[in-house]
Amino acid sequence: MSSFEYPGEYYEVIRKDFRDVAGETEFLASYLPPGGRVLDIGSGTGTNLRALAALGHSGVGVDQSSDFTAYARAAAPAGPADGVVEYVHGRAEEYVTDQRFDLVYSLFSTLNQLDRAGLRQLLTGVRGWLAPGGHLVIDIGHLLNFVDGYQPNIIAHHQGDDLLVTRLARQSVHAHRAVWRNEETIIARDGAGKVSMFANFFDQTVFTAPEVRDLLADTGFEVVAEYGGFRKEPGPRIGRGPLLFVARAAGAVQEVAA
Repeated sequence: MSSFEYPGEYYEVIRKDFRDVAGETEFLASYLPPGGRVLDIGSGTGTNLRALAALGHSGVGVDQSSDFTAYARAAAPAGPADGVVEYVHGRAEEYVTDQRFDLVYSLFSTLNQLDRAGLRQLLTGVRGWLAPGGHLVIDIGHLLNFVDGYQPNIIAHHQGDDLLVTRLARQSVHAHRAVWRNEETIIARDGAGKVSMFANFFDQTVFTAPEVRDLLADTGFEVVAEYGGFRKEPGPRIGRGPLLFVARAAGAVQEVAA
């Protein structure tokens, strides 16, 4: 089972070097009506939900990390115009709800942490959680992205206002299971000079784009758009780069323009 138990403020420092929050927010909001309801699968430290709440959207975030969930709850917006967000600590494939959402999304290759059976189970649930006209957005790591980005060992430094985070990572591949393992050590030094160290790992299932399309179709979705980034650019012509799928319940009427 994957482990992400280290302070959320460290992840926030790391995340800003990988993600475009403004682009993600604009992309996600384009599939929401005013005051829409959202479900963030793998909500982490709540970055995306906070940004959407500032636009008046409400919803739920689900994440398996207790540290990240605690950070997200503490950082939840409290402005009178902000949407209301609830954070649930738990694994995505075990989450159940009777709520309905205008948008369900999962970013940063979170769904790759599920095996094929787990992803099918989750998507089947999501199909029933969408409100009429609702959309599903998946940002998934695909085979060519893994191959093109493979590095056996990585050392990266991430600088915050008064925090330096060094990430030591080792990648390995289990060919017969089509699983990519990432083992990481996080070393953080705060403004007072205190040094903390945390070890974590996560396995990622390697999917191909056709496999994801077939899985979405098998679980009752139709793909309405595919992009290579949150600015709605075309899919990458090289291996490295995100692959975004936008889907809706098969046979549903599209109510929000892409």
